[in-house]
Amino acid sequence: MSEQQKKIILIVDDVRLFQLIMRQSFISENYELIFEKTGKAALDVIMKKKIDLLILDLHLPDMNGMEVLKDIRKIDRKLDGVCDKETIAQLKDFPVIIVTAFPTEQARREAERLGVSDFINKPIRISQIKALVQNILGEGYKQCRKKKLILCIDNETRVQKFYQGALSSEKYDVITASNAIEALEIIEFRSPDLIITEINLPEMDGTEFLQILKEANKDISTIIASTVSKEKAKERTKNLGIKKYLSKPLNLDKLKESVREILELINNLKNS
Repeated sequence: MSEQQKKIILIVDDVRLFQLIMRQSFISENYELIFEKTGKAALDVIMKKKIDLLILDLHLPDMNGMEVLKDIRKIDRKLDGVCDKETIAQLKDFPVIIVTAFPTEQARREAERLGVSDFINKPIRISQIKALVQNILGEGYKQCRKKKLILCIDNETRVQKFYQGALSSEKYDVITASNAIEALEIIEFRSPDLIITEINLPEMDGTEFLQILKEANKDISTIIASTVSKEKAKERTKNLGIKKYLSKPLNLDKLKESVREILELINNLKNS
């Protein structure tokens, strides 16, 4: 395989033994491996070189791996002197595997919000990491990454689980937030195609949240799904570009139909 066709894997971990395991696991003409020990060095590489996959440890000498990932998701990188929307989208979505010897549920959830491909506890199984890398760098994963991302915001856990169960599919990825602050953090690092939000939210209500998005020029199609009546919801969110208003308790068929119609319209506008 030519150098240009090789998949480039950046492995960021300061433990020499882990680097040796990775080198031994991926001795293949299909991969070019780059090893770095610090977050700063990893960011320098990503700014200068197209990486196909990042394997990132959470605990690095100079900075936390999660902070490295946040910085990566915000990079507007120039390739060959050009910085376009496709390049930026690639950095927001390009695959990352988190590895750590000190897993916590909070770290796992934050990694999910940042769009990691997987979160693996050390010590790793070589067969596991090899299969995962092959899957990520294969054609099937590329198709999977084309799924539309739906951000659902509701402070009730049961409603979040309802959205996950109702909308997660071969076409859609669903990520949830409990409040507007969480949602804004997610939007900073990821690019949802559609937002579904309650108006009555803790800390910051849905109207304030949508106004912030508008002021930040974040043009994201939105469905209001609320206990507030449609009339009051429309009055409170006037001029905020809401695509659909749904009342709780939600009708499953109506929810799915609304999501499908809006995302199909977005897709048609992109392709026109």
